[in-house]
Amino acid sequence: MKRKIIGAFVVIFIILGAISYGVVQYSFSHGVRSGKLVKLSQKGVLFKTYEGTLDLGSGDELTWQFSIHDDALGEQLVKQTGQTVRLEYRELLYKLFFGTKYDVEGWSLVGESNDLNYLCRLVDIMRSNSSIVNYLRPLLEKEDTELLKKIRACQK
Repeated sequence: MKRKIIGAFVVIFIILGAISYGVVQYSFSHGVRSGKLVKLSQKGVLFKTYEGTLDLGSGDELTWQFSIHDDALGEQLVKQTGQTVRLEYRELLYKLFFGTKYDVEGWSLVGESNDLNYLCRLVDIMRSNSSIVNYLRPLLEKEDTELLKKIRACQK
């Protein structure tokens, strides 16, 4: 009799745990929002997340608050602060440890900034060879200072 009661409690505990996990992780909405990435900071004590603000237009009425649960994605987006980005997100049923119930899962730069993304990727590759950097830096300082500014923006 005692084993049956303990077994029933274990089964109930497992079922309640599965339901709780489902409520916290289930997303009932997916979407995309675009705007200027205004703020992104890492917050939390035990469960650290990136919390950010996207400016959808002008003024406080047109801002959108979001969370990023993936550290690698958050580190990528920190470098894009001030840029116009397109964020892919899912809306969770319930937020537990996060600032918002919007979890960003992917991103891309919008418009001409996408060219900057390719430039930054090229700069990261070229930085591995110091002779290329030493050759190109004086040429860019002399010929195209605007391009040099964009390259330096990639290194932030």
